Amino acid sequence: MIPKYLVIKNELLNEINTGKFHPGDRFYSESDLIQKYDVSSITVIRALKELVLDGYLYSVKGKGRFVSQGKNQQLVRFTDVEKFPDHNTDVKIISIKEINNDRIRQKLNVSKSTVIYQFERLRISDGEPFFLQYSYIPETFVKKEDLNNPEKFKSIYKKMELDFNFHLSTSPSIEYYKILFPTPKHVSSLLNINEYEPTSFAERTTFLDNGTIVEYIESYKRWDYYCSKVESVTSVSPIINS
Repeated sequence: MIPKYLVIKNELLNEINTGKFHPGDRFYSESDLIQKYDVSSITVIRALKELVLDGYLYSVKGKGRFVSQGKNQQLVRFTDVEKFPDHNTDVKIISIKEINNDRIRQKLNVSKSTVIYQFERLRISDGEPFFLQYSYIPETFVKKEDLNNPEKFKSIYKKMELDFNFHLSTSPSIEYYKILFPTPKHVSSLLNINEYEPTSFAERTTFLDNGTIVEYIESYKRWDYYCSKVESVTSVSPIINS
């Protein structure tokens, strides 16, 4: 049996998505919903709290809850735009090494006995470093005989396709973005910027269709090279740069 609060949440969500409420509109009060559904305040508060946590509503102290401005349930295409596409770019492999890091193990969902490889790569445009990427991959997806030839890992996606027939550019993934300020010292040094300049920081986890995590990435991009585009679309295939 579906819990009552979840039934209410889904009905309210449907009202938002079908246009009964628009971004910025004041939403039902708790007393409105208690009367509307003839339930306890605990049930109503839980349904509203979940809508807030999911990003559909926001609260204003003393005024109530309002419909968020975000594009909830709208399909969009996110593209990382190269600001200098005409420049000559190259990838430098800084290091490849085994790591023993519990935080990364948790990100990859692997056991303590699993070997994890860290690939540290720097993308350069006309001689200027602008993109630093750390790729973490479980040993299952790394051909160890190639580790002594770092150049083979300039494009990890091409390497995965060649070795395992994985097409990671269209595989399921989850990404998070934020602006870092200040930039960590080791990052600013490699990107040839002052640590008090911001960078765009991204995390990406890529999965196989069966849910196995193939790769976890942390990357840093210089602010003066950063530009992203979000488009509303009716259908979209994943577009991921690596």
